[in-house]
Amino acid sequence: MRRLIPLLLALPLAGCGSDPHAAAKALMASQCAVCHTIPGVPGAKGVVGPSLAGIAKRQVIAGKLANTPDNMVRWIMHPQSIVPNTAMPELGLTQQQAREIVDYLYTLDKQ
Repeated sequence: MRRLIPLLLALPLAGCGSDPHAAAKALMASQCAVCHTIPGVPGAKGVVGPSLAGIAKRQVIAGKLANTPDNMVRWIMHPQSIVPNTAMPELGLTQQQAREIVDYLYTLDKQ
C-alpha cells in the first residue's frame, strides 16, 4: 500500500503536459483531413476543400457567413443547411465536438 500512495498522488499530474486540443485534432484527423490541410493535425493534407491555416483571419465562412466562432460551429455541424449541395458533408458532429474543433481552428492564427 505504501508504494501505491505516491502513484495515486501522481495520477492527477499525468495529464498536465498533454495537448488541450488532442480531442479536436483526433476528430479532424478522422473527419476533416481527407479534404482539408490543417496545421498541427497529422495527415491533414487534403486539397478538396480550402486549407484551414489562417481561418480565423478570414472575413467570411462558406462565402456567406460572417466569420465568428458561433457561425463556424453552425457551418461545421450543418453545412448543407447553409449552402445546399456544398461539397462539405454533414459529419454528424455534436455541438461539443464542433466547438472543440472551432476552438482549435481559432488557435492557428496565434502560432
